[in-house]
Amino acid sequence: MKQLYTSMFILIGINSSAQVIFNYDDAGNQIYRGTTTGTNRMASTSVTLADQIGNKIQAVPVPVKTVLNVIWEQDIKDYILKIEVLAYNSFQIMESVDVKSKIMTSYIFDMTNYAYGVYYLKFYLSDGSIYTKTITKTN
Repeated sequence: MKQLYTSMFILIGINSSAQVIFNYDDAGNQIYRGTTTGTNRMASTSVTLADQIGNKIQAVPVPVKTVLNVIWEQDIKDYILKIEVLAYNSFQIMESVDVKSKIMTSYIFDMTNYAYGVYYLKFYLSDGSIYTKTITKTN
């Protein structure tokens, strides 16, 4: 019995330094499952431009009734190529704006004639990734 406790103690002592890490993409799919190295650093995963600029874009007011202001910071304006507004329940593009050809850090979408519901703002970025922001329209 003493040998059993000793072997369990050794096994627990060996495994206590390793941590299991789970990484997920935006859709909730598991992209990495593993342990950290001895230096307690996570294994490198690819980070897209969409992951980096997500907190530098604002859409106000949400929920929107008439006019939606989309504002982004000056340092990311060269990375945004195009913005589209899509309805949630259909894949119809309600409005598309080519931002790369314009020198601006904001755009105003007139949503007065849109039905109430959920819409997506899709930002097409220079590295080929897409950042999506969800907004709601009320009456």
